[in-house]
Amino acid sequence: MKAKNSKAETETREILVPHFEGEKFTPPIFALVSAVIGGLLFHFAFDPYGLWGLLPLALGALFFASFTRRASVAFVSGLAFGISAFIPLFSWASIYAGLGPHLALAIFEALYIAVFSVLARFILVRRGIRFSSSVGIACLWAITEFARATVPWGGLSWAMSAFAYADSPLLNFGPWLGVTGLGAISGLLGAYALSTVGALTFRRARGRNGVHAVWPASVAIIIVLCALVTPRPANSVDAGHHSLRVAGIQGNIERPKAGSYYIPDTMFDNHVEQTRDFLAGGGHARLIVWPEDSTGWDVQNNHERMATLQQLARDAGAPLLVGTQSPDGEKARMNTSILLDAEGPTGQEYTKRHPVPFGEYIPQREFFSKITDKVSLVERDMTPGTQVGVLDLSGTEVGVLICFEIAYEQSVADTVNAGAELLVVQSNNALFLDSNESVQQLAQAKVFAVISGRSVVHISTVGDSAIYTPEGRKLASLDHWTEGTMVADVPVRTGLTPAMEHGVVIRGIIAALAGVVLLASLLAPPRTIKERRSRP
Repeated sequence: MKAKNSKAETETREILVPHFEGEKFTPPIFALVSAVIGGLLFHFAFDPYGLWGLLPLALGALFFASFTRRASVAFVSGLAFGISAFIPLFSWASIYAGLGPHLALAIFEALYIAVFSVLARFILVRRGIRFSSSVGIACLWAITEFARATVPWGGLSWAMSAFAYADSPLLNFGPWLGVTGLGAISGLLGAYALSTVGALTFRRARGRNGVHAVWPASVAIIIVLCALVTPRPANSVDAGHHSLRVAGIQGNIERPKAGSYYIPDTMFDNHVEQTRDFLAGGGHARLIVWPEDSTGWDVQNNHERMATLQQLARDAGAPLLVGTQSPDGEKARMNTSILLDAEGPTGQEYTKRHPVPFGEYIPQREFFSKITDKVSLVERDMTPGTQVGVLDLSGTEVGVLICFEIAYEQSVADTVNAGAELLVVQSNNALFLDSNESVQQLAQAKVFAVISGRSVVHISTVGDSAIYTPEGRKLASLDHWTEGTMVADVPVRTGLTPAMEHGVVIRGIIAALAGVVLLASLLAPPRTIKERRSRP
């Protein structure tokens, strides 16, 4: 019988190590904590807090959490970031549809961040924390946001990075780069935040020490300083007119019950009364705008209400642009803006092209009705319009968007490229009660005023409402749950910003850069070492 070998046997296995010697992967628990903190910081970057400087730090925390040994940890960390960011950012969904749909929406949107985190980890593991990785991750972040705002069913563009910059100098980049470009700038600043932390904590890598934290931090500061002095693109004025006097009527209503889809009849009456008060006080305008849903159901077939509107237009000596819902067959409906004067509808109208899935229509209704009874809250699906909303007002081209459409870059670009010289956004925020939905939507209006180079008249049934110039300057406003009229001589512009004219090309370049870095990362072999372990 052979004597037992007293020596311990050894086995060899390959383990993944960071790209540069001395760099360290983020431990799983640290990755999860960093992701949750980053998600909360992301939330506070948006209105009503408006702490936009937290956004790069939030993304830096996400990238730090993504730099882990295992892809599964990166996925969970990205999911944690998205959930901690989107649950508070989408709190209005809970008021509108209940807690279940609110949580489902936040988790679904967080899946995009989880996939991004896995891809970001792949780049960092294969290439390390370096300039090319920073560019790749920044562009990948921007494309992830674009995907989230596009698919499925038209996507959800809420909480895109650009909308945190309503009061930031970084918005000056907007007319040149658009929403996706601002997302890439956000990602780049976040990558430099990661580089700064990396230089401070991974000091053995290539002989790095604390001094190496200076250059990424400095570059991030320089980017912000450059934004302060970035000129705006040339934006020509039509020789025939420089401005259009517009009045926005906010009639207000009593607060609906949470979860109610019912709009009281006082909506119409309140807007009539407020318009009469405006005219009785000597107010005048070349266009009077009422919000979305302000005339109730199928106003063109309600002779009494239509007669009232015609009389208001006659008294004002100006047309009214009003919002209404109308039937489309027996089971569908349309959300329409109608331009009318003293003679009635002028024949110029716009039907909302981008209905909100699960809010205004139920995709795959049969399937989702088996999962939740909430689909019954939307009794009639909204039929999308097919024509871009540009109305001719005595030679001035007025672009029309309805509610959430102001959050979609392509909807805005289509309208501007079709000839709109100013934008009118009609919204009904009443069903979101006291949530932050209205102030977040108003921030989107300001951001797109600057990006599009067009004045934006954003009028809501209950607020918040405001008029912004193409430079983002506020001309007039109305607070939440108040009745009133805002009126201003709204600047009219005809020039096209690069973001509007070349938006597809800009997104293509950003996507190409992300793809190149991903491909280079794929071609670079993972760095491993052989580890010997003893076992009995």
